Parts: sequence; structure tokens; C-alpha cells
Amino acid sequence: MTDPARFTLVALLVQATLGAAGWFGAAAGPWPVRFGARPLASVAVGAGVGAALAALMRWLLARQPACMEALRRTVDDQLVPTVGRLGPGQIVLVSVAAGIGEELCFRGWLQPLAGPLVASLAFGAAHVAGVRTLALGVWATIMGGVLGALVGPTGGIGASMTAHTCYDLLAFQYLRRRAAGDAGGGAGW
Repeated sequence: MTDPARFTLVALLVQATLGAAGWFGAAAGPWPVRFGARPLASVAVGAGVGAALAALMRWLLARQPACMEALRRTVDDQLVPTVGRLGPGQIVLVSVAAGIGEELCFRGWLQPLAGPLVASLAFGAAHVAGVRTLALGVWATIMGGVLGALVGPTGGIGASMTAHTCYDLLAFQYLRRRAAGDAGGGAGW
């Protein structure tokens, strides 16, 4: 089991590295990082998409389709014991850092450089920490596609940053409740 303070520190360092790579990578190319043509609209769209993705994940896991079994095991065996131990402040820090760092890297730099498919695949791969987390990588690849699809219509990465942050806030809080033995009124997933 990972110590929550250590997990938070490592997560912040990784996200800062990804964010710096994205920022400087984009600055070296012809694609400046843009937040969005209409920042408030980008935040509103992102918040809605992030909440919808979290609700979809919760709904899928609650329905327990066979295709979700591997992801359910990953959540129970890997994420609940680590992320589920984070305190509220740590959840906010890690969620905001991931929303900024990962989106700068994958949507702000890699997507304009290599295209949305490559950015989504790389995003998914970044969430794999061995064979036991392959299902998480598949879900992250799908999420990466959704996040990448927000960039064009909103004119920048503001919506994807907000969606990513909102999703992580909701997902991490759910994992925290799971770790405490409360699945939000449902039995198991």
C-alpha cells in the first residue's frame, strides 16, 4: 500500500513533468497552446463532459457487464487501496495537477503533433502500470478520445483540462468512499 503523502508527491512531480514537456514541446512547434476561444464556455463544456464520463463509468461498473470485469478488478485491487486513501485536499491537488499536466502534454502538444488517435493511445498507455492495469489503459484510451474531441470545437484545451479534472475529482472521491466501505448506497460496484 502506498502512503498517501508519497503518492501525492509522486503524482505532482509526474504531472509537472508532463505539463512542462507539453508546454515546451508545443512552444517548439508551430502549435501554441490555447485554452479556448471562449474560456467560460470551455469550462462549462468540460465540467459537463467530465461529470458525464464519471457517471458513465459509475453506471457501467454498477451494471457489472462482463466486459467491465477486468477494469473492476483493477479498481478494487489497485486503485481503491492507493487512491482511495487520499484525503480531500490530496484529491483536489492530484486531480487539478492531472487535468493540467496531462492535458498540456497529450492534447496541447502530442495531439497537434501526431493526431488525436496517437494522442489517445499514448494517453491510454500512460495509465498502464503492468498487465494488471491494461483494462484501465483501455478506458483511458477511450477517455483520451473524448477529451481530444473537445479541443477542436472549443478552440483549445480548456474544456479537456476541465473535463479531466472534474472526472478525476469525482472518480477519486468515489474511490475514497469505496476504501471507507461506502459505495454511495450501492452494494459493491
